[in-house]
Amino acid sequence: AKTGETIWNVEVFKQDSNAPPIQSKNSHASATPVVDGDDVFVHFGHMGTACLSAKDGSKVWSQQTLRYNPRHGNGGSPILTDDKLVFNIDGTDKQTVVALERKTGKVAWQTPRNLNVVQPFSFSTPLLFTAGGKEQLVSAGSGVVMSLDPKSGKELWRVKYTGGYSVVPKPVFAFGMIYV
Repeated sequence: AKTGETIWNVEVFKQDSNAPPIQSKNSHASATPVVDGDDVFVHFGHMGTACLSAKDGSKVWSQQTLRYNPRHGNGGSPILTDDKLVFNIDGTDKQTVVALERKTGKVAWQTPRNLNVVQPFSFSTPLLFTAGGKEQLVSAGSGVVMSLDPKSGKELWRVKYTGGYSVVPKPVFAFGMIYV
């Protein structure tokens, strides 16, 4: 931080020759990393997710089993809950909210959007908040806003809307309301 000198530089995943094309305005590294203590969590959409050591960039774990067909690549960032790393998958073939075990990268739960929309791709970041003493995870996607229990992935409520695709903004919680 004092000098701007690079401390470590690590290639996390290597793109293979049959990778789907992405939007020219972004890259597979469009998501914002999450840093918590000694861990750096990075998310590259359909290419995978990993936990790196903040000290030297070495891989703690990597998760590449959640393949999907993106439209324009990934844009949503992961968030941390108590013991999970949560992100949205909103590709052309699969739309779901995923939680990985923070320590191992194993899939803890997946909650599908279960919605048939014409253009299902979106790029939003989930929101963790507490209302009425209950912790909730809100995820916006094409045609739906969902609230989930962050521990189990169980759906608490949903609001559907017509149209709407390529959803990017993160929901906001303020004054007892969710804004999308």
